[in-house]
Amino acid sequence: MTEIDALGAWVPTETEEIEGSELWSLDATLTDYILPRIKAFRSMKRHGYPVLGKNMAEVAADDSDDDDKDSLDDEFHEAEWENILFDIEKGFEAHKELTAADFVTHTENRLAEETMQKGLRLFGEHYGHLWD
Repeated sequence: MTEIDALGAWVPTETEEIEGSELWSLDATLTDYILPRIKAFRSMKRHGYPVLGKNMAEVAADDSDDDDKDSLDDEFHEAEWENILFDIEKGFEAHKELTAADFVTHTENRLAEETMQKGLRLFGEHYGHLWD
């Protein structure tokens, strides 16, 4: 059993039907499914990270004998990826809050909406990078 399987989220089999109530607020259903997995992904020991903003030709061209520069580049890219994952998690948390509760002030609501939009945008941009 993987760390993510241990979360105990229900996944329908081919013979089970998805309930209509899950589809009425599909965004909330998907957030309930994705958020714990993003949290588990962030907390697990990962063995790699994407090199963002470069294509494979640029990565190969940067392959130099300068180990100090490579180490700094690795630390930068790893930190950049961690920040993106953090923002994705916060975006889904904000979506969960926005769909579950009334905010006291317009400012809180606006900030949560901005956090959500940023996190969901990053999720879409980096969907293909969610690997280990």
